Order: sequence, then structure tokens, then C-alpha cells
Amino acid sequence: MLPTQVILALLVLQLALAIPLFAVVIQLLRWLHWCFMANPLSRGDRPQFTGPVLALVFSALAATDFLSFEPFVTMSAMNPIPESGRAYFTVAMLALAVWSWAYAGTIRNRVRALLGAA
Repeated sequence: MLPTQVILALLVLQLALAIPLFAVVIQLLRWLHWCFMANPLSRGDRPQFTGPVLALVFSALAATDFLSFEPFVTMSAMNPIPESGRAYFTVAMLALAVWSWAYAGTIRNRVRALLGAA
């Protein structure tokens, strides 16, 4: 790849990590407001964390080979995927991040049904 393509790919990967992290922080702030400040009669449903947290996990797995600080170095060393397949692994993890964000409600409902809490 050309150096500009590598730089662009790294910037996209950083955005793939930063956006879910930012969304988790926003949801946490919304949850704190919902718990402590909102009127209990009109506050609505509790903010959900499933989509942003799953997207953050899969994005972090995708970034393990590109970030050189802990815990990413250890996660990269523990990754069972051979070096020749790491690009496919990165793309698959980013695709799972998008998928999990889009279908967070369905994922949450199925996990609750499996645990018998639905």
C-alpha cells in the first residue's frame, strides 16, 4: 500500500475506536442523568449500552495490531489468527462492530431470552 493509504487506514481505525468510546461516555452521562436528575414520572426508558459497548469491544479487537500500548500489545500477542490473515480479521471485527451497533436491540433481547430474563 502507498503511505497515504496506510495513513488513511490508520485514521479510519482511530475513528472506529473513538466513535464508540465517545458514544459509551455519552450513554453513561445520559444514564447518570436518568438515575439522579430526571423526573421519575417523565424520564422515559433507561439508556441502553449494548450497541456502543459491543462496537467498542469489536473495534478494540480490530485495532490490536495497530496500537502499540497496553492492553493492545498483549491482545495482539494472544491473537490466534496468523499474520497473513490479520487484515481479514481487522475487517471482520470492524464489520461486527457495525453489525452489533445496528442490531443491538435484537442482540440484547436474544441474550435475555437465553438467560430467561425476558
